[in-house]
Amino acid sequence: RYCIPANDYTRLITTAEEKFFSECDTRRVPVIVLLTKADALNGVAISELREEGLNMREALHAAGGIEQQLLRKSEKRLKERLGACKFPPRSYLSLGKMHEESFDCGDLLTTTSNALDEKTLQMLLISTQQTNILLNIKWAVK
Repeated sequence: RYCIPANDYTRLITTAEEKFFSECDTRRVPVIVLLTKADALNGVAISELREEGLNMREALHAAGGIEQQLLRKSEKRLKERLGACKFPPRSYLSLGKMHEESFDCGDLLTTTSNALDEKTLQMLLISTQQTNILLNIKWAVK
């Protein structure tokens, strides 16, 4: 998993992120980009709506839609940029409220499960079997 904060929807991809997905071969271990702090975009949405003249109650009511638009815009830009790299992420997932005790990991587990195909699981198993050199050689030949 590779975490990128989503709380700043204008944030650009960093050089380190671009370098990771361009130079680190992630074919053996699928990487999922987690857009963390997605719930912080709600504050940005409220601020934008207040600047447009809405009172606080109206802004709170309408913020969810704006928050989703900001998140989709951020995800699209991220997918375009990282998708063009040599070793793009296998999947993307937006997460918010991870600090709360009631945070549900269901989406994270589903996304992780979907990223693991049979070949990937085999490669993960083999890569962890450093003590069994014969097994490593057998699968390397395959």
